[in-house]
Amino acid sequence: MSNANGRGGGRSGWWLVLIPVALVLWTTATASGRTLRHRFFAALRIARPEAVSVNVPAFSGPTGSRRLQDAIASMLASRARVTREAADSAVPDSAAAARLAGFAPHLVAGRADKPSFAVQTPRSMTLTVDRGQLQTVMSEVGQSSGAVPAGVDGQTLTIDTPAAVIASYGHCPVVEGQTLTNQIAQRPPPTAESSDCVILEQRPVASAQAPPGLDMAQLTGIALEVAGMSPVQMAAFQRAFSWAAALALTMPRFMRSYDTLSVNGAPAMLINTLFRRGPTYQLLWSAGGRVYVLTGYGNSADAAGLARTVGPASVGGRP
Repeated sequence: MSNANGRGGGRSGWWLVLIPVALVLWTTATASGRTLRHRFFAALRIARPEAVSVNVPAFSGPTGSRRLQDAIASMLASRARVTREAADSAVPDSAAAARLAGFAPHLVAGRADKPSFAVQTPRSMTLTVDRGQLQTVMSEVGQSSGAVPAGVDGQTLTIDTPAAVIASYGHCPVVEGQTLTNQIAQRPPPTAESSDCVILEQRPVASAQAPPGLDMAQLTGIALEVAGMSPVQMAAFQRAFSWAAALALTMPRFMRSYDTLSVNGAPAMLINTLFRRGPTYQLLWSAGGRVYVLTGYGNSADAAGLARTVGPASVGGRP
């Protein structure tokens, strides 16, 4: 009895080995088997996130502008015509800044020191939409399912960015021959005292004359991913900022992390930068038709408290 049981157990064991072997041979040697095998492993495979790798010469690179509107322009056309280019002009006080910029600036009441002022003049850019180029970019960022309307091809897009007032507090680094915006974007070399530097930049939101069918919010989302944001970060950003507000912004070159918070009831994003030198954070928010960027070289934990003290300036440039 024991020998019979032993021989039966051996045959059962062989079948357990032969069945998987036969399945492997079938899935390898036959077309239907290979199809089944591919479907099986595809079901197990988790797609690896891929970084956006769109070539935007005017936006990226060591001397790129980091303006979101430049990223959009490079996605839409091979070249854009800047009819008015922004330039920084130093002014003595907030009253002079208001006259040149066309609006009364708000200042940081949480700083007791007197700021220095500069005004960045308005900027205007016009381009002709290349539908094929835009469709290629959308495919590269994984949005190939969204077809670009044929009617936008050859149409004109104009983006107007109002003047900005820039108030600098403390010992802020200065690089001769560069605008302040470029200094912030390109990591100016700090001094030993620059940890007390805080810069408040503010301007009205941008405007665009866009052809029908061109989704400016969608284009802004792609530009944010090109700037280095993940899809989750991009979604958080677009909840806080309209596309018109976003087009008025210049993004930091490196982003280590971000936090969403509130500045006097307005949604805001605190970006901790990945700089060994230069600014350590940027706090961005939009309120009352303006966008604000508070850039600091010190502790990012101080950013929200300072931002909540931003308000109208009194005569002479003090808050």
